[in-house]
Amino acid sequence: MALGTWGRVYLTPNADTLKFAARGVVAMALALFLAMQMQLDRPYWALISAVFLQIRPQSGLVIEKGVCQIGGTLIGGLVGITVMALAMQMPAIALMLLMVWVMLCATASALTRNFNLTYGFAISAATAILVVVLTVVGSNSSSGVFDIAVARVSEIVLGASCATLVSMLLWPARVRNVIDGHAGRVIDQTFEALIMNLDRDVPMREAREKIVSALGAALTLNNDSSAVIYEGPHGPGRARAAWLLTQRALSMMAEMQTYGRLVREQSSLVNDRFDAALDDIRNTMERVRWRETWSERRREIQGLRQRLQQSSLHHEGSPLERRLAQGLLVLLNYAYVMIEAHHAIRNVDNTRLRATRLARHRDYMPALVVGMRAGLLFAVGAVIYVATQWSSGVLMMVLPVIFGVMFASFPSPTAMLKNVIKGATVGMAVSLVFGNILLAQAPRDFEMLMLVFGPPFFLGLMAMANPPILAQGLGFCIVYTILTMPSNNMSFDIAGFANRALAIGLGLLVLYTVFRIVPSANSLVMRRRVIRATTEDLCALWQRTRRHSREEAGNWFNGRMIERVQRLANIDSQLPENSRFLLDLGMTGLNLGHVILASYRRITSFDKSDETLGLLRQWQRALALAYQACAWGDFDERFSHASRTLMERLRHHGEMPDEQIDLIEGMINRLDITLHRFARVSSGQDDRGSRSGPAESADARSG
Repeated sequence: MALGTWGRVYLTPNADTLKFAARGVVAMALALFLAMQMQLDRPYWALISAVFLQIRPQSGLVIEKGVCQIGGTLIGGLVGITVMALAMQMPAIALMLLMVWVMLCATASALTRNFNLTYGFAISAATAILVVVLTVVGSNSSSGVFDIAVARVSEIVLGASCATLVSMLLWPARVRNVIDGHAGRVIDQTFEALIMNLDRDVPMREAREKIVSALGAALTLNNDSSAVIYEGPHGPGRARAAWLLTQRALSMMAEMQTYGRLVREQSSLVNDRFDAALDDIRNTMERVRWRETWSERRREIQGLRQRLQQSSLHHEGSPLERRLAQGLLVLLNYAYVMIEAHHAIRNVDNTRLRATRLARHRDYMPALVVGMRAGLLFAVGAVIYVATQWSSGVLMMVLPVIFGVMFASFPSPTAMLKNVIKGATVGMAVSLVFGNILLAQAPRDFEMLMLVFGPPFFLGLMAMANPPILAQGLGFCIVYTILTMPSNNMSFDIAGFANRALAIGLGLLVLYTVFRIVPSANSLVMRRRVIRATTEDLCALWQRTRRHSREEAGNWFNGRMIERVQRLANIDSQLPENSRFLLDLGMTGLNLGHVILASYRRITSFDKSDETLGLLRQWQRALALAYQACAWGDFDERFSHASRTLMERLRHHGEMPDEQIDLIEGMINRLDITLHRFARVSSGQDDRGSRSGPAESADARSG
């Protein structure tokens, strides 16, 4: 009988799980021992700090998270002191100012792609809450607020420092190994997506799903590569190689959509010679996927490039067919750079690559929703505290805010919260037995405290080491620690335990309820915002091409588009199968950016006159607006007019060779066909397009 996830974790644990749990227990024991030796008021906050750092235990990630945690703690402590300095005698005003700070932290956390930075914002909000609320509950004096701030900062910084130190010394795991694995998955999934898109026997739905998977892998590689800079002098070089691989993978995915539509819906363009070239690409890329060494992969791709260059595809047929053949070489160039970048990640001392991390489009409306939700969570806890003067009410203001900020960026936050609540429920029962019954009978020394407190903690960390049940393990460890409250002067009061357990339970219930009541923006609103933002960036590409290189402008556009495409793919997955076209809509927008950049490069390499540049700018803007119009079922005729005007200028007054002009004309004709078809699909008039996905990806990559 096959074991489930829980059975595999606890009945047949692997060595990595056991090392992770052992490392976490050592970090916890060290943090608790030092906190008790320093006579800190609440040593268990050092444990909680160390627990959060066990998520993603690789040394670079732990260092980055520790830096974010310590920085957030210091800032939160200063904010708490400032709030009390302004409203020492007015607790209600202090709570209102604190709510504003919580909302600012939550909003800022939603505008970053780095989860460690998100966690830093959550800790900053929580530290400010602890400083202000514990001061109000306690002495409510100027000396008291400073002492509390120093104590909270000391506890959290101590826990972060211990977890960071242990992760670097005890079975250290390196981010560079994680990055290497991510890079391998990006290459494998991107190449597999290419193979599926070039195979007419593979349904377009399956090819589309593989692109979504490759997009997610590329975004993960980009996000995690920021932490590798902390791992020695070669760290920045590995980060640049990872960013370059991500950029080229995105460009390749935008390109391959063209051929996916071509081989399925434009069979008249796929002659025998072109079909043979596609077969050669599929077979070669399949071999590349299974080659283990860089030299073997490089040799396969170079051989394929030479065969395509020596074929007659580039010299025969219509201008569009010749441009499609050139596009195949572009795909192989992307693949070659991806292989080189992966090699640089492994051998950074022998390779030098230049790249920048993905840019990001910051959508403030969803971020404000996250901020309002966090403010509401804090307000509910504050109202309950003010109305009841419940000392344990501080837990209702801290834990929901931390979890609310951390989980807001997840695709399904309510599902995560359900699992956290499950783990917290088990943590309550275990803390009653181990923390208030067994420890009450044990001698008052640190060794016995660890013998009783440690085993459940070890089991919770084993769950945290496995992503499918990480949320349950996190909920267990946090609640188990808070309810047990290990310290120098532990009190074994069942009434106090029940009081804290009730506060935690109510806080998590409020958290789940608020996430259900205040969900993220609906799909129609997000779709409209994504299309509008994409159109604005397509228009802005003109200015970026004037001030930056084509490669820099393309990298900028790739980074701002990747999450938009993922967002449209998530919306698409919620629609009926025969109505799914939003992923293709996003990929078409990504591809249009490369079309604009390529057309600018091609035309300006021959003609840079002011009149030609002015017409080119009008044409690019008309293309962006036509994309926005077709997304809502309409076709903007200004694109056709701008295209005719540009072509007349190039043919009669420009300096471009006729062959290049033919390629531009073929590209424009293809764009016209695609935009018209998108307009029909978006308005529901093209059932075939709705089933298979509408876009030929804009231009058959004629640019």
